[in-house]
This record gives sequence, C-alpha cells and structure tokens, in this order.
Amino acid sequence: MKTATALTSFFVALATLFIAVPTASAASPGETAIAKAYAAPGVAGYLGAPSAAVVCGLRDGGCARAYQNGSIHWTASTGAHITHGAIRTAWKNIGAQNSYAGYPITDEICGFKNGGCYQAFQNASIHWTANTGAHITHGAIRTAWKNIGAQNSYAGYPITDEICGFKNGGCYQAFQNASIHWTANTGAHITHGAIRTAWKNAGTQNGYLGYPSSDEMCSAGSCRQNFQGGYITWTAASGARSFFSTIVVNKKRPLSPISYAPASLTTIGSIQLETTAAAKAQVMINAAASAGVKLTTVSGYRSYATQQGLYANYVKLYGQQQADLISARPGYSEHQTGLSFDIGDVSGSCSLQACFENTPAGSWVRNNAWRYGFIVRYPNGYTGTTGYAYEPWHLRYVGTTISADLVQSKIPTLEQYFHLPAAPNY
Repeated sequence: MKTATALTSFFVALATLFIAVPTASAASPGETAIAKAYAAPGVAGYLGAPSAAVVCGLRDGGCARAYQNGSIHWTASTGAHITHGAIRTAWKNIGAQNSYAGYPITDEICGFKNGGCYQAFQNASIHWTANTGAHITHGAIRTAWKNIGAQNSYAGYPITDEICGFKNGGCYQAFQNASIHWTANTGAHITHGAIRTAWKNAGTQNGYLGYPSSDEMCSAGSCRQNFQGGYITWTAASGARSFFSTIVVNKKRPLSPISYAPASLTTIGSIQLETTAAAKAQVMINAAASAGVKLTTVSGYRSYATQQGLYANYVKLYGQQQADLISARPGYSEHQTGLSFDIGDVSGSCSLQACFENTPAGSWVRNNAWRYGFIVRYPNGYTGTTGYAYEPWHLRYVGTTISADLVQSKIPTLEQYFHLPAAPNY
C-alpha cells in the first residue's frame, strides 16, 4: 500500500508540474502584420530598433509598435503602415489615429514635384517638401485642392494646415500660390493670382465682398470670380477690378443712370419699394407688430422728378447748405433706389425727428431691423462720413448677410464697410 501511495503522489506531482508550465500563445494578426512590415527590406535601417512592445486594443481594434525613429500601425481594414519623420510628427500633433485623419492607409511615398513626399490616411493626407514642411489637408478643402491637381496645380503644396474660427464659421488653408476658403454656406473655393490680390486688398472675407462663392472662371482672355457681396473680373488690359452687388449712393456716388428707377416696385402700406425690399419690409413690420410695436410707413421710393421737386423745396425753405444736410439732390438719393424708406412713430409726435430714436418704433428698429436686412443708414455722429444729419427713421435694405456683418463687426456706415471714401459733400 505504501508503494502504491507513493506512486500516486508521484504522478499527481508530475501532472501539476506540466499544468504550471505556460504554453506560448500565438501572435495576434496585428503583431504578425507589424513584424512583417518591419522585416521588409530597408525598413529596420531607418526605423531603428523597437523601443516598446506591440500594443493592441487601440481605436478600431488597432495595434501599434514604436521604434527608435518611427512607428508601425495596423488595423484589419487598413493593414500595417509605417510613419516616420516630419509626416509622422504632423500626424502625432493632431492626435495620430485618434484624430480626424485616422490610421495611415499607405506608407510614405516620395519622388513628387520639388522632391515632395506624401502619405495618405483614412480621412486626410500629409504632404511634405523641404521648403514647405509637412502639412495636412482634409475635408472639403482637400477635395477642392485635389480637383485642380493637388501639388501639381498652380496652387502648389500646402504651406499651412487648415485654420478655422474665422467669420461665419469659416476655415482657410494657404498653399504656395493660392488659398482655399470654406464656409458651410459657400463651400470651398480657391483664390489665386491678381483676383486673389484684389480680394485681399478689399479685406478678404472680412471686407464687403465676403467669401468666394465660386472658383475663378475664365474665357476668351477674361476671368471672373464671384463672392458673397459681388465679383472680381480680370483682363490683361484692365487688370483686376472689383464690383459689389449692393448699391451705395451718396454725395460722391450718383446713381447710374442719373434717372435710375428700380426694375420692379411693390406697394407696402402707403409707399412703394423695390420688390425684394418690400417683401422683407413687410416681414419686419409683421415681426414688430407681434412684439407689440407698430411701424408706420412715411416715405419710400421717389422718382428722379419727385426728388428734384422735393430738394428744390428744401433749398427754398432752408437754403442750399441746410438742404444738402437733410435732403439729397436728384440722382443722389437712396430713396430713388427703392431700397430705402422712412418709418414713423404711431403718435406722429417724433416723425422725421431725432427724438424718434426714443420711441418704441425707433428703439425696436435700432435693435432688430438688421435681422431682416435693414440698417439705420445715417447713424448719429457720422455726418462727416455719410454727408447727412442723424436720421434714426431712415432704413436701408442691404440684405441679411451685410446687415449682420455690420452689427457683428460694429461698422456703422456703408462707406466704412465698403472701404469707400467719406462723402460729406458733393
């Protein structure tokens, strides 16, 4: 019995010994793919020795291994790819695989224009040259750049990453010979050459032209690019010329022709306005009424002949110097555009007087007219710019884009907004 017991104890101990010895686990697909990529000819030479073990469980089930001079990342959908040098640094700076770029989907590829190198990622690409450094392109801006030929186009390589936080939520990226601007409303459009220079001189997106709304279009020696607030043309003979779509008339800028009349007029209350302005004015009047404020219409469109008679009467009553302060000469009047109208106080006590600003109507339009595309055209303290005395009752339709810009930028007059000279006199 002792012998049998001893034999039993021996076999139990032997079995325990075999159980305690761990068996080598099979390498994961990620580890295998990374090892294979590292074993490719020449890779170990520039990556150097491993500096850490393979780490798995990354985003999207990814694995990675760090080396002295780079790293290899793998996912089942992208495969194993190497990042190193300036491109890897740019990728790491935005958060590597956890960023909008995602994982690499190619290795770095060189031999492009001007000695450039490139690497593609799931949602972005990074281009590098010795002169420009490494910069990321992605989204709509990247698509616009690719559509013209990327680095092989007139734009050249990117010289900045995409920069956002501009007016109206805009983003921008600079390239060697161009720039691309994007907003949700306008999309991504390229500016370059003389038209780009003219746009920069007008204040780029912060000026009266706003963001580009088309790319440059050329035909028969003439080029044009559209912007939110107008357009720029170019010919070899005339160079680049800017045009804004909003009519600005003052003592230095007569209407053209001098007898100008709107193409269509619509009656609103007791006045007529250009049809688009009339529709917006009605919406504004209704909104004020809903807020308990009544806006009354006093004077809207005036023809050249009507303004001629009105101005002559003011000269007769007050003399020409005073008349020029409170009334426009025919051909120089905003009322002739059909885009301006005067509103009054329901009591009539402050109609066409500075005290109108303190009435419910005056207060409401001062704070809310811009929401409907209207501005107080002749603000207090800017007679030297507009040429006219303060008129808190005189509203001018400019559209909601410009009216919002004026409020947000705290620009008081159209002259300043459009970078036009002051017009204190004729």
